Amino acid sequence: MTGGGIVASANGEAKPLTLSNTDKIFWPQQGYTKGDLLMYYAAMAPVLLPHLRGYPLVLVRYPDGIEGKFFYQKQAPDHRPSWLPTVTIPSSGSDGTAGEGKKSASSGRAITYCMVNDEADLLWLINAGCIEVHPWLSMAADPDKPTAMVFDLDPAPGQDFRVVIEVALCLQAALKTLGLKGYVKTSGASGLHLFVPIAPLYPYAVVREAAVVLAQMIAEVDSRVTLERHVEERGQRLYLDCWQMARAKTLASVYSVRPVPGATVSTPLLAEELSGENLLDPRQFTIKNLPDRVAQVGDLFAPVLQEKNDLRPLLSLTGAQG
Repeated sequence: MTGGGIVASANGEAKPLTLSNTDKIFWPQQGYTKGDLLMYYAAMAPVLLPHLRGYPLVLVRYPDGIEGKFFYQKQAPDHRPSWLPTVTIPSSGSDGTAGEGKKSASSGRAITYCMVNDEADLLWLINAGCIEVHPWLSMAADPDKPTAMVFDLDPAPGQDFRVVIEVALCLQAALKTLGLKGYVKTSGASGLHLFVPIAPLYPYAVVREAAVVLAQMIAEVDSRVTLERHVEERGQRLYLDCWQMARAKTLASVYSVRPVPGATVSTPLLAEELSGENLLDPRQFTIKNLPDRVAQVGDLFAPVLQEKNDLRPLLSLTGAQG
């Protein structure tokens, strides 16, 4: 991929987009370049964009690749093009940047977040060094109510990945008893993410409480699992992170590349990949093979866009009314 060019947006409008430093090495071990990253996102735009439209984004920028310095950026860059969509949202003490009940440093001020509607918007952000794509869990139209309940299954160093799979299946089974359905993807690093799509009816605190109750049920029957947030207290147990539901808190999007060796990608999984005899390796999906996989199996996370689980059976266990 070379610099310069025009990218046409979804509505036919031409957007001038200059791609820079495409030969810069972003993954030294593999020799993958910024151009390789841009080509991946261009190829994946048709399936990725539906999962991003309408959501504020937090930028995580790696201008010199995975071994260089990186920084988080909520405020949209001043040098962004005029055609890049944004949304301005007032900050609050409950936005996930401060402890529960505490005021964050940005409390009370408005933040303008980047958004994406089409391929040009996406590629501009990637060209700015955003290896990862980090959307909120709530849409800009209703920023206080998430559209998914999520669990992050983070194994202890050296823990057998079979444990991660077994816990994910246990979570899915528990959800099924409540009439709920969860969808699993690799984190793109060492663990798994489980998404339960919901309608934006309940505030973050209510959804988080429901997730904690379910996670506690799992931890009570499986000694390999912990909800302990302090790393030093976890030992060799899998951390079942059920605390993700907070305003402005983000997870790597489905199909997001991760800034780790191998250029791995957060990838939705087939049911047989969670229950088959051949052990899944979460690092097997990369920018080099993921487009071909999606061409074969389609967007396995497409149901997340359409299905809306009814949380009331789970909420009845917490006493919450929403």
